[in-house]
Amino acid sequence: MLATMMRAFLRARLPRRALALFRRVVRQALPADARTLVFALKAAAAAEHGPSSAGGEGVHCVALKWGFVGRSVLVGNALVHFYADHGSLARARRVFDEMSERDVVSWTTMVDGYARRGLADDAWRVFCRMVVAGGQQPNEVTLVAALSAIGQMGLLALGRRVHRYVAEGGLGGSISLANALIDMFRKFGCKSSAREVFDGMAVKDVYSWTTMVNVYAKCGHLESAAQLFEDMPRRNAVSWSCMIAAYSQANQPEEAVRLFKKMIEENVEPINATLVSVLPACAQLGCLDLGRWIYDNYIVSGKVVLTVNLGNAFIDMYAKCGDLDAASRLFAEMGERNVVSWNSMVMAHAVHGQSEQVLHLFEQLKGTGIVPDEITFLGLLSACSHSGLVSEGRRYFKEMKMGYQIEPKAEHYACMIDLLGKSGLLEEALEVAKGMPMEAGEAGWGALLNACRVHGNVEIGECAADKLVKLDPSDSGIYVLMCQIYASKSKWDQVKMLRMLMRDRGVKKNPGCSSIEVDGKCHEFLAADVLHVHSEDIYAALKNIYIHLKLEGYVPLT
Repeated sequence: MLATMMRAFLRARLPRRALALFRRVVRQALPADARTLVFALKAAAAAEHGPSSAGGEGVHCVALKWGFVGRSVLVGNALVHFYADHGSLARARRVFDEMSERDVVSWTTMVDGYARRGLADDAWRVFCRMVVAGGQQPNEVTLVAALSAIGQMGLLALGRRVHRYVAEGGLGGSISLANALIDMFRKFGCKSSAREVFDGMAVKDVYSWTTMVNVYAKCGHLESAAQLFEDMPRRNAVSWSCMIAAYSQANQPEEAVRLFKKMIEENVEPINATLVSVLPACAQLGCLDLGRWIYDNYIVSGKVVLTVNLGNAFIDMYAKCGDLDAASRLFAEMGERNVVSWNSMVMAHAVHGQSEQVLHLFEQLKGTGIVPDEITFLGLLSACSHSGLVSEGRRYFKEMKMGYQIEPKAEHYACMIDLLGKSGLLEEALEVAKGMPMEAGEAGWGALLNACRVHGNVEIGECAADKLVKLDPSDSGIYVLMCQIYASKSKWDQVKMLRMLMRDRGVKKNPGCSSIEVDGKCHEFLAADVLHVHSEDIYAALKNIYIHLKLEGYVPLT
């Protein structure tokens, strides 16, 4: 009767009432069995918030006093599950090892516990021990956990063996197991094997369809992913989020935003993952109005909880859309920050040329105990480059290597080349480019060529241009910059020769492009564009502005 009452309280989501009843059992020495302890552990898990396991430990003590630990499989399994679920894998393993008898649930709980915590090797060892030494036949839940571990270890051959075991053992009818197989093949990029499992499923749930969409998206087959998404008999918020993320990560922000708007039109409430995926697309397109609407409609209203990752996405979106005040305000209000949060603000100020704020942020970051990473130093060096802070840039570049043991990448060297080049130290910049442990690449040589244009250095400019042409002979920017360098020195024969070379190689100058968001819609314009529906009105307005400028005495630069 007591166990029945405790189970009833748990089903009614009243775990504290169940625990109160258990305390009465202990205090009054009322009759109890293994089920009483199992329900008490479930109540303790439901009543506690966060990683605390104090309530479960109390139940564990009672179980020890009553003599159930070690001789009751039911109680042992419940304890192993409780500790594994709370991340106390060492305690879970100790209880597991103390059990005189184990069933498939005991083994499965340990395998799953290790796999969930990213300890794939331990999970696989327990699984092998279960089959070989334990003499237990794994069930579908065990195999799902084992497949998760295999995916983490990156051992495709093992995954295929488990796939064969499932097919030959008649377990292919399990939806959860088939979904786990599809997800495992997704991690390895094996779309044909994943599709084979998917097509072989007699019954598919929304997770099956969503995982298969994810497979195509990861393999770069966006058209197939989109077609499968359209074919889905039923979609949930995760399905929509998956497809939005696919477009966003494939550098198709317009499609990501379009799909998000369609999701809203179909009255599907976005989840945290949806917003994390669509905000980078808003940042790419400069859709500040949409980003603000998302914040007001879902964060301010409390519909979606502002996690650290979501907060970082908002900061990045605000900064890239030019609203640095909103980014700073949100950063200041965040109760929890990680290194990505700090990096987002560092990069935001760096892009806007606010070097003092960047250096101040870095000093604050060092005081938090959070260790800066390569992105942090990229922002620092970029800020130094924007403001010509040569000594500071040299110091941070050295501190990065000596103080934090972070090996500079091509991007960090490119920032140093840009910093030195803009400051007129072209010979030193060239030495940095030549002395890099890797190829300088387009960013490094491009920064040097641009610096040569600013300072009119023909010799080093020709060296940089020669390297860039080898990397990408179709890049019109190289020829344009060299033409400007030659023109600044009145070397008109070389200018003429370069233009002929561009014509012979079929290199065409890319037209300038700009974009603006009006009433939530993004408009793009090329140089001398006449394709926009309101082109006549736009040019009429421009002409009117030019007339007013001339009346004010403005003379345009040639």
